[in-house]
Amino acid sequence: MPHYKDGHLHKLVNLLDCSQLVLNNNKEQWTAIEKKSSAFDEYLRQKETLCYGISEFDPGFMDNFLNKHEGDVTKIYDEDIRAALRKITIDRKAATLSCGTALRSTQSVRPLLDQIIHFLPSPEEQHPETIKLMGQKFSGLLFKITHNKRKNRNSYIRIYSGSLKTNSSVFNTNQSRVEGPLKLFKPWGEELEPCSQTNEGEIVVATGLVHSITGDTLLQSEQVASEIGENLRGRLNAYGNLGESPLHIKKHISEYPVFSGIDAPEPVFFCSVEPPDTKSTHDFERALQNLCKEDPSLRVRVDNETDQTIIETMGELHMEVVKHKLVSEYGLNVFVGPLQVAYKEILKTPNITQFAKIQEPLDEKRVQWVEMEMFIQHKTDVGKFKLKFDLGPECHFIRPDWQKALSEGCQNALHNGPLIGYPVHNVEITIKNLVASGGKINSALLSACAHKCLMDAFAKAEMTIAEPVMAFEITLPMGESSQQILSELTRHRATITNNATLADESHKIEGRIPLSECLHLSRSIRVLSSGHASLNMELEGYELLSEHERDTLIGRIKAGRA
Repeated sequence: MPHYKDGHLHKLVNLLDCSQLVLNNNKEQWTAIEKKSSAFDEYLRQKETLCYGISEFDPGFMDNFLNKHEGDVTKIYDEDIRAALRKITIDRKAATLSCGTALRSTQSVRPLLDQIIHFLPSPEEQHPETIKLMGQKFSGLLFKITHNKRKNRNSYIRIYSGSLKTNSSVFNTNQSRVEGPLKLFKPWGEELEPCSQTNEGEIVVATGLVHSITGDTLLQSEQVASEIGENLRGRLNAYGNLGESPLHIKKHISEYPVFSGIDAPEPVFFCSVEPPDTKSTHDFERALQNLCKEDPSLRVRVDNETDQTIIETMGELHMEVVKHKLVSEYGLNVFVGPLQVAYKEILKTPNITQFAKIQEPLDEKRVQWVEMEMFIQHKTDVGKFKLKFDLGPECHFIRPDWQKALSEGCQNALHNGPLIGYPVHNVEITIKNLVASGGKINSALLSACAHKCLMDAFAKAEMTIAEPVMAFEITLPMGESSQQILSELTRHRATITNNATLADESHKIEGRIPLSECLHLSRSIRVLSSGHASLNMELEGYELLSEHERDTLIGRIKAGRA
């Protein structure tokens, strides 16, 4: 608990072991609180509040505290409090809090480190199903990638089961490829210590993962991945779900099992970025590749019309971080264009059936060709798109490399919509018929045919545009007027859903606002409130524009490109 003196943080009190830390200098240590002192009386009051708080979430602790010990905090054991806090934390009924300031005293963060040990679940408690599935076989999640001064990759892996040895190889189930051999290091701050083996529950830094990116699942071998995948599919067919296991089968990613946990959100802003000169083009492209591997929420593409490099980010701050890394870590003083909102183009026509045929010559006498029929529907629950096959008995089995080529063709077509070039979302594509001139056909021809089929369908369909909408919460301290802020929000097309005074006489404003109106909004709120207001925003979803708003947006964007 923090204690203040003359308006400044003076000391910290640990309610779990009756100790205190005075923040005079960085050499102070935690000391026991003397009994029969005002500090001890305050400690008992705070501990009593803690015990009553725990009792609200844990009936067993309530019975022990109120009935057995009659609400006397001097009789309750600290171990009982720790056990109750651990239980309600693991059950996600409450969250424990700790405060400290490592800048003023490194000792102040010790209770936080203790809480990680005392209250958070071990891998065996968190995911027992994974331990049961994997046994002693290696499984891990690549959760972070950094590049050292020589721009070599360091991959941080959390090991969930089994062990990993130096010079071994692993199977990436997201990308269906073997990576290795690996060199392993134990991280000690910025220092990396070589090691020969690491075990479950540990974090290890590996070099040798060339193609893997943040969020990828690593298993011991392809055979192990196949066995676990069959096990999960059998369980899914038998019970209809996979229980509590974090391993899942995501068919749009891979036929192999992948860990859930890192799902990169869709970017909502984008801008153009250019290298400082033509000599830096190669370094610029390599730097962007490295940053994309480090940050899965960062996307990079090339605009087909302008041939510009486009960076897609989660917001203004995210873009500033990317620019700072390009300048400070790679020495590239890049030019960054204005930030723009990432709209989505949506199919308004309920469904379309489209036929396409494409061919190319093999030599003077022979040609290879592909023809297909697609059924395209607007579906709100499929994300960007979903590709299905509903082929008749006369069609041959679709080989995995053909499926990949067809999926890539669809993705390329959906990347630039027909209205103003924004991605098309919420589309379910069913291939009803597929005929090819032979089994050895070039997969690029399949991709081109799928691309042409979709583009022809969009050309005759009615499309509209969806804009991202943010949910916001503004809190004003007691005595601050909200009128100017409400006027500013109204000017930015915000919809107010809640405007209330709280029990502590602070003021809360909640509502929704189009993302296109959020640029520099935080700065305006800060100025109007003299820095006293707090603003929190998160993406709520997408809303369709009206015909007038759509036509106005299209005209403005086309005029800007002219």
